[in-house]
Amino acid sequence: MLSALLDRQAEEPTEQLLKLYWNRAGVKRELKALRRERFDLLDKLKEQEGAIVRAQEQLEGLERLLTNPLAAANAMVYFQLRHLWRIGAQRLEQFGKELQTQREKRERAQVQDAEMAKRKRRLDAINEKVSGLADKHRAVVDDLTRSEQQLERMNRLLRWFRGPGLKRRVAGLQDGRHMLDEKLAELRDLAEKIQGEPLPEPEELSLESRRLINCAIIGLAQHLVVHFSEHDLASLGKTSTERPVGDMKFGDRRDCDRMVERIREKIEELKQQKTLADQVKRRTDLLLTEVKYRNDTDSVPSIECVQLIPRTPSAQANKEVDLARRSVDAPLRINVVADDYWDLLAVMR
Repeated sequence: MLSALLDRQAEEPTEQLLKLYWNRAGVKRELKALRRERFDLLDKLKEQEGAIVRAQEQLEGLERLLTNPLAAANAMVYFQLRHLWRIGAQRLEQFGKELQTQREKRERAQVQDAEMAKRKRRLDAINEKVSGLADKHRAVVDDLTRSEQQLERMNRLLRWFRGPGLKRRVAGLQDGRHMLDEKLAELRDLAEKIQGEPLPEPEELSLESRRLINCAIIGLAQHLVVHFSEHDLASLGKTSTERPVGDMKFGDRRDCDRMVERIREKIEELKQQKTLADQVKRRTDLLLTEVKYRNDTDSVPSIECVQLIPRTPSAQANKEVDLARRSVDAPLRINVVADDYWDLLAVMR
């Protein structure tokens, strides 16, 4: 007993040391994680401070720019062009989301309709079995009822001779009825389980849908380029997203005022267009017949297929006859995919 007590006393300091060691290790891990989090926060703080400094410098530069009336007029055009670009980018983004929602709804319906048809075939097979077993069950119950009634009507003499066989028949019919009851219950439970199964959801959009969406987005991007091609507004809008305000000049005050008015007019015309959807659809149909892909799994067309933009959706941009037309009708040599017009690449699926 004394030795056991001494062993226990010797084990207690060892356990305490182990607990202390593990507690110390845990504290060190937490401290290391806190230090790492602190460094990450400091890096983010430095990045934010840098962004604030850059924004302040831009604001001060813009203030200096606006003190000059001519520079202010050019800045007005610059920011109107950036506004034009944002309108195009927002149109593309919203259009892509709407198309994706439509295609997802359609593919979900297709998958679920196929599952419902499969489920119906399974349930029809079960119902057929249930119907057959129900007929057998009624026959067994009717036979059992007759046999029990026959047994009850027997006098003592007949029951002596025929009773044992009839009792065995009644017992067999009762066993059969129980088996049929169990089988029917199993089939009904299975049918209820099948009906309660959740309908499947498509994992992702099919390649066909993604290609269709991308062609439609390209069609809209091309339509916007054509719409804003007058006075080169589309190209200038793209340049305004790539260069600072002080690097772009648009002429004197009168030129700037005219440019601002043109931009506003074209934006308002775009809002009032009633045939935009039809024109984009025609462009999409045209693209679907012309675009090619680098491989069978790509959803984005090869950029070589969209080098030219026809002025009208029905025009064939890659035909020599188009190139021979007068300049006002000639296709535009703008590749909306390669040049990422209206931030198109961020919207494509």
